[in-house]
Amino acid sequence: MCCLSDEFISSTHCIFHMDTQMYNGWTNYATWLCNLWFDNFDFSDDIEDLSGECDSKMELLPLIENHIELVVEDYLDAVVDESNGFVSDLIKCTYNDIDFRDIAEHYVDDVWDDIETYRLNESEPVGV
Repeated sequence: MCCLSDEFISSTHCIFHMDTQMYNGWTNYATWLCNLWFDNFDFSDDIEDLSGECDSKMELLPLIENHIELVVEDYLDAVVDESNGFVSDLIKCTYNDIDFRDIAEHYVDDVWDDIETYRLNESEPVGV
């Protein structure tokens, strides 16, 4: 089970919450920090699949958001030491403040451009 499961988080009362004011152009400090440490998400291996799944940026956005959130969750599962309750709880509470949609919006235009380029290349006749 993910150390950040909804069940665990909802059963844990978080006293610490990030300020929700904008920070360096991002939703808040937690979102900025997440983007800083996980900058340069690479979607190049997913372009073919995404091309078949998405007909618009609005359809693409939640897929990118979900991908980013899963990468961050997997990372935290691997590195968070559950035996240190204070640090673990602090990370989980801060995690709740990350606006993954904001981060996804940072990538959607570039990924959409890659999808359109992929579709153009796929529609060209062979040998041209």
